[in-house]
Amino acid sequence: MSRKNEAHEIVVESITDALLILMKQKPLSEINVSELCNKAGVSRVSFYRNFTSLEDILLKYLKKCTDDWWVEFSKKSEEEIQQTFWPALLRQYKNHTELINLLKKNDVTHILKEHIFSCCGPKPEHDEKSAYICACLAGLIYGFVDEWIKRGMNDKPPKIDIRKMIALADGI
Repeated sequence: MSRKNEAHEIVVESITDALLILMKQKPLSEINVSELCNKAGVSRVSFYRNFTSLEDILLKYLKKCTDDWWVEFSKKSEEEIQQTFWPALLRQYKNHTELINLLKKNDVTHILKEHIFSCCGPKPEHDEKSAYICACLAGLIYGFVDEWIKRGMNDKPPKIDIRKMIALADGI
């Protein structure tokens, strides 16, 4: 990694860490960019070079939390992915309980929805049928995860075959 990239990563990490610390102290709606930059020890220019909003920080952090997991998980066989998807996904979110609880406490769980839809939802290049199938899949995943979070992230979710859900969506 080049020094420039390393410096960039340090700035992003500092801003993210500062936001998470501030969110433990007060609601997201009461945090402003100046306060965040002071806490992170960076300039407003650094903030706006990397993020468009406070919610953007959370979205990018959530993406970072799941991207590495997905790269490894998706290397499994299709059958293993089908059999272990839900427990593996929920374990990944459970590993970031503090973040999930901060999103919930601040009534910004829509960030989780945005994240899931950006990962597996419809893309402009999809044909109409694929776009609808991806929208259904992303909605299914978000609804499942959202309900699991509402139920305290502790219960073992029912076993649901994602292939059957995709087949149902495909039949629409």
